[in-house]
Amino acid sequence: MYSGHTRRLIARLSQVVIAFVVAMAVGCSDDAGPYSVVGLGGIGGGGSGGSDTGGADGIGTGGSAAGTTGNTGSSGAGGPGGSIAGSGSGGSIGGSGPGGSIGGSGPGGSIGGSGGGAGAGGSGAGTGAAGTIGTGGTGAITAQPWPGSAEVVAVDSTNQFMKNLSDLVYQPPVGNEGDVLWGLVNSPPTLFCLIWNGTTWTGMTDDNWTFGKALHYPSGGGSPDTEGLTRTDWSSTAIYVASERDNNGGVSRMSVLRYDVDDTGIALTATNEWNLTPDLPISDPNTGLEGIAWVPDDYLVAHKFFDEAANAVYDPSRYANHAGGLFLVGHEGNGMIYAYALDHSASAGTFQRVATVRSGNPYLMSLDFDRDEGNLWAYCDNTCANQAAVLRIGASGRFELTHLYNRPTSLANSNYEGITIAPESECDAMGMRSFFWSDDDNNGMHALYRGSIPCGPLP
Repeated sequence: MYSGHTRRLIARLSQVVIAFVVAMAVGCSDDAGPYSVVGLGGIGGGGSGGSDTGGADGIGTGGSAAGTTGNTGSSGAGGPGGSIAGSGSGGSIGGSGPGGSIGGSGPGGSIGGSGGGAGAGGSGAGTGAAGTIGTGGTGAITAQPWPGSAEVVAVDSTNQFMKNLSDLVYQPPVGNEGDVLWGLVNSPPTLFCLIWNGTTWTGMTDDNWTFGKALHYPSGGGSPDTEGLTRTDWSSTAIYVASERDNNGGVSRMSVLRYDVDDTGIALTATNEWNLTPDLPISDPNTGLEGIAWVPDDYLVAHKFFDEAANAVYDPSRYANHAGGLFLVGHEGNGMIYAYALDHSASAGTFQRVATVRSGNPYLMSLDFDRDEGNLWAYCDNTCANQAAVLRIGASGRFELTHLYNRPTSLANSNYEGITIAPESECDAMGMRSFFWSDDDNNGMHALYRGSIPCGPLP
């Protein structure tokens, strides 16, 4: 991994007082051991609903009010018609016309499945014809109570981050390293490397991380609006950011940026940029990419993930130099998730869209893939009352919505734009593990909160 870098940091940590940091180093670590989940017990009730069904992406003829329309079945368009919030000859959620809708039944199919698409009205019951999302299922998925404890606590110092803490990644202990919480501010673009001090998550104070590191485009300039954050293999020195624009301009620039944490300078310049803008729906500069999650190839292969570009089961060998997995990016404005193979070779910027997924939320602010349970969490902020959608790869080989959760009752309905989850190796005696939120608005002078979810399968 970044062994030399890590050893250097661990040696110095014993000589310094850990202070506030906005950092992004894979090598930043706490050799005191894993973060302990304290005082977070209880599992909320609520049963799980069935699959959503009805209209689907495919060849569409109807318009829509939210999402992409047209005759080619691009994201948001449904079966013979059908799209989120559509109407007329394209069905809608609760809409009418010859397009199925979410919450219907029959062969119209569920979100993320495969098979027929058209239904016969608002409930989606009908004869499935041309959709590519959904294989069937009955009963709408309704929001359940939060599955963990109702208790949520602030775990940062007062006004430690101020505003714009937009996403988080929890890195579990590796070797002699303790756990690390990575945080991302979108304006000015800065990366944090945080270590648990027993009371709050505070910053690393070595290798120029004390005040965090500014993030730039590959040119060394610009100010990317850094909204989403993810890591690949924990042994890698890379960290990836989803950005929706250059803060210095008013033009949409929906990119994935790669940074190398072995760079010990005061700022980090991206080693790669994949500008996905031409492949994504036209977006307002401030409603583009908000979330990103990496899903490893071994999981995708084991679950026979369906590659829509190849029209076959996913085979990693089709995609050269793609960092051992697919990068899933979340679009704020339409709530869709797009899976990409990103080519890391010298021909920088090459990519292939592999799949398109409905998140289960109308808008999307954060993505986090739970590597222990195989759950993809898609989170919406106070625009959706902070509702969390959970997706899994189903029998169709596509990500399907399995759960919707309301926020914990003690969590204010603020602008939570980032989430991340501690691994099951850190489950407490009550069978719970930490779940974190970042509040972009710094409500109550705090931007970092901790709650819990149960270890093992979700209820």
